[in-house]
Amino acid sequence: MNLPKALRDHWLRIDARSLGLFRLAMGLVLFYDLFRRWRYLKEFYTNDGVLPNHNHLFNLRDTGHVWSVLHAFSSVGESETAFSFMLFFYVCFFLGWRTRVFHVVSLACVVSLDARNILLEGAGSYATIALLGFTAFLPLGSRFSLDSLRASLEAHDEKDARALNDRRRLDQGALDAERAPGWTPTSMAAFATLAQIAVIYLAMALQQKGAAWSDGTAFYYALNAERWVSAAGASARDVLGPVALAAWSRAFRLSELAIPALIFLPFAWRLTRGLAVALVLFTGLTLGVFFAFGPLGWTLAASAALLVPPGSWDRLEEHPRARRARTVIYDVDCGVCLMLSRLLKRLDLRGNLTFQGNDDLDGLNARSLTGSVARRELPAAVTAELVAGTVVVIDPDGHVHTRARAVAEVVQALPLGWLLAWAMKLPGIVQGLGALYDFVAARRQRISVALGKAACGIDDHAPLTPVGAPAEAPLALPVRAPAPSTRLRRGVVGLGRELAVAVVFAAALAQSTAVNDLPWRIPQPAWLAAVAAWPRMLARWDVLAAPPAEDEVMVIDAQTRGGRSVDPLTGKEPEQNPGAMRGTGLGQLWNEYLWRIHEHDWFDYQRAFRDYIAKGGPAWDDPQGDNQLVGLDAYWMKQPIPAPGQPRAEALSAREKLFTQSRGGRLNATKTLPVVRPDMLKR
Repeated sequence: MNLPKALRDHWLRIDARSLGLFRLAMGLVLFYDLFRRWRYLKEFYTNDGVLPNHNHLFNLRDTGHVWSVLHAFSSVGESETAFSFMLFFYVCFFLGWRTRVFHVVSLACVVSLDARNILLEGAGSYATIALLGFTAFLPLGSRFSLDSLRASLEAHDEKDARALNDRRRLDQGALDAERAPGWTPTSMAAFATLAQIAVIYLAMALQQKGAAWSDGTAFYYALNAERWVSAAGASARDVLGPVALAAWSRAFRLSELAIPALIFLPFAWRLTRGLAVALVLFTGLTLGVFFAFGPLGWTLAASAALLVPPGSWDRLEEHPRARRARTVIYDVDCGVCLMLSRLLKRLDLRGNLTFQGNDDLDGLNARSLTGSVARRELPAAVTAELVAGTVVVIDPDGHVHTRARAVAEVVQALPLGWLLAWAMKLPGIVQGLGALYDFVAARRQRISVALGKAACGIDDHAPLTPVGAPAEAPLALPVRAPAPSTRLRRGVVGLGRELAVAVVFAAALAQSTAVNDLPWRIPQPAWLAAVAAWPRMLARWDVLAAPPAEDEVMVIDAQTRGGRSVDPLTGKEPEQNPGAMRGTGLGQLWNEYLWRIHEHDWFDYQRAFRDYIAKGGPAWDDPQGDNQLVGLDAYWMKQPIPAPGQPRAEALSAREKLFTQSRGGRLNATKTLPVVRPDMLKR
């Protein structure tokens, strides 16, 4: 083994299939992040919400380094339009259409969403932006994308079943094509991406210290903080006992410490990278499922795809699954049938499908577990009359499937196809699909012509391969030496890419050491800080650093014209009972916003929040007539989280008044409540 080359490929390259899988996973994260924000679009992204554009820009006047295209959208309708465009961009990125363009555009959208209301940002958005930023320098559209599908169809022009069954791949590194599918460069971007994942985990682990992490109660206290816990986490804390939570806490932190080492260990790569994938999935899903940290956990889980080693992909692609093997007999006189077969070949990652034309009924093509195609006896039920009228699919047991059931069998052979195939076989659905199949099959010749295909789907003058002829060499583009101008262009672009990655990577590292409690520091001049600040790569990785000893929540005591007392955050009467102090139920965005707005450092943003709450708030939708709010008081309430095995306290540990609006709340007239906290007074 050439060790220097192996180390280079291990640290400076990421397999194109891993990049493609990451793009698909990251696309799902972007959808999740957009829709969770869309739910509160009016509250957080319009001038009718908690932070109008003018108020936000005014408060940012001295800080700078913040930009967002959403600052140009003020009304609900305008913001709905902007969000719709973002959804379109995310779909294009997910599908891999013009991947590089929509990757950069999607990154700009995430930065804009984050920067439009900086009271909502956190480690989740920082991680999403960082990983999208570094992978923007890599070919995420090389595999599992519309771009790669189009390029592959152009590179391999299969004419018959023999060519469809040839799964040998091109030598992509020797091609003078426009960086054909499967190509991925040796780049500083790959190293920076892997290092960013390692830095996130190392920074989180090094800051998780204190008694709660030492004695294993960290997850117990974290899951009892309503601002942090998700609905699934709340259920888990009621089911899991202190012993299980202690083991979970220790396993989580050990995983965080192990992941950076496993990513970069220079030996036993298949084992270490495989273990790193498992631990990243464990920690990422823990944060995503059981905690409300925005997209942090899901982004980390998606990053596990980047760690899958090439050897794992090769084993997956080279070994079909026996129970999912299928032989597809298609109509050779149908252009659209050949086109669909070519498409299925590219979707069939493991090579479970074997193709056979309906003019070849002397035997049955079947693929072995080694990937080779052998001839077997054709089932007696397969006749010339049958294959002339429908697609036929034969499973390993020799069962013959036709029409819609054949389509379901083909879908089942594809990656994750079982998720859809079972539903396609249900009574009622299969009959409906059968009717649709018959409608299309009866018009397949006209559809072929409409798609620009000849009746037989191939060039009229192209010689056909005889059924018994020996296998031909794999289809491939001719290998050509690139022109000098092409080499120069690629060299200049590559050098620019490497320099840009180096600057961004240095900025990310310096920012990480500047804002996290780490044992080392990297000098951060102003220009390097700006490189990290403009795209909001703020790198605060203090997640779960200090599990809280108190549960905290904001309560609004508002008085209506009709004399009612209501909390506009919940739509219910203000909760004064400590035993019911179990969060606002508003979700992560509101909890993050309310936490920040109660702190002294964010006092300048409080006026807009007061104005918004006075008009009704998120849960008081019709503040008219007797329901109009005429005054309110805002309180920050704290309640101790009991030690494991102890009941929750009967009293609050603190109840701080943050501000009073107009005549104040109704409860002020009946009981004495604390004065406004001094640091919340107007300065």
